[in-house]
Amino acid sequence: MKAPLLFVGGTLNTSRLSLEPLTPGHAPLMYAGFAEPDLYRWINAEPPANVDDLKLRFERIANPYAPGGELWLNWALRRTSDGVYVGLVEATVRPDRIVFLAYYVFSAHARQGFAREACTAVIEHLWRAYDATEVRADIDFRNVPSRCLVESLGFARRARNIVTTLRGAPSVDCRYRLRRRGPPIR
Repeated sequence: MKAPLLFVGGTLNTSRLSLEPLTPGHAPLMYAGFAEPDLYRWINAEPPANVDDLKLRFERIANPYAPGGELWLNWALRRTSDGVYVGLVEATVRPDRIVFLAYYVFSAHARQGFAREACTAVIEHLWRAYDATEVRADIDFRNVPSRCLVESLGFARRARNIVTTLRGAPSVDCRYRLRRRGPPIR
């Protein structure tokens, strides 16, 4: 039996990014990026109406202790060279140590490797700090850049797709899975 999940906070760093634990104070700094309609092309969400709307969302998800014994881990991605925020990575850690990963990179910063760099750091953190056994990502079939990203990180596409809707229209999500290599950390 696994021990209950305990939050292991802190900033993660990569060669170009500082992954800061998300707080409501990030809302005004990240609003312009989250207000971009194109960011929501493949996800069932709408841009925040204003900074206060985004702040309320961040207040809900900034507390790591979520219902059902899960942990919600969220990092604001800040480029260290100039302090600009370029996106967000979210990880939901279930009590069984299976993690669901999601990420946003703002349009002005897309296709520069920030998602790959940040996701790599988060996945390594999940293996070490949370004894994660598997990381999953559900991605709209039409979101080719995101599918390519997770495949480049070693995720394998599962045979089972998830039939869903996107803004009322039929859609199909692909489920990807990355299993930890090697023995669990003790």
